[in-house]
Amino acid sequence: MSAETTPKPYRLVSGEGLAAVWWKAGRVTVKVAGAETRDALAQIEVDDPRGGGTPLHVHHNEDESFYVLEGEVTFVIGGERIDAGAGDFLFGPRDIPHAYVVRSERARILTTVSPAGVEQLFVSLGTPVTSAEPPTDVVMPPLPEMARLFAAHGCEILGPPLLLADVS
Repeated sequence: MSAETTPKPYRLVSGEGLAAVWWKAGRVTVKVAGAETRDALAQIEVDDPRGGGTPLHVHHNEDESFYVLEGEVTFVIGGERIDAGAGDFLFGPRDIPHAYVVRSERARILTTVSPAGVEQLFVSLGTPVTSAEPPTDVVMPPLPEMARLFAAHGCEILGPPLLLADVS
């Protein structure tokens, strides 16, 4: 839990964030975190390349929503396939398994989690952004290790990431 603070308004210009890391094959930029919202919510901008996405997982502590800013993304939420494009919004309630994979060259997604907290996992595991291009040596933990780390945040990894072949 964050220390009790009084939220203050602030502005981030395009491309800025409170924290930005390379995560998987893409970039994760935290726009607002629990410390700024009394843990009510966190917002994360995800910029993933074609084929990027998440493993099938479920959040037991927070709801998650997705607003597609750019690109084409296939989501699987609660076993239902949903093809989404720019301007589409999806809601993934806690305890409902979900995953996504990027079908276009790139996709940008604004993700909101409520309550906040899980955003800190991405920041702690990612590689800090120091240039416009991702490092070539980014290696994510093996799936069993990632499952252990996510479990500490109430998130259960149920399966591997979706593949483009799965949604073609």
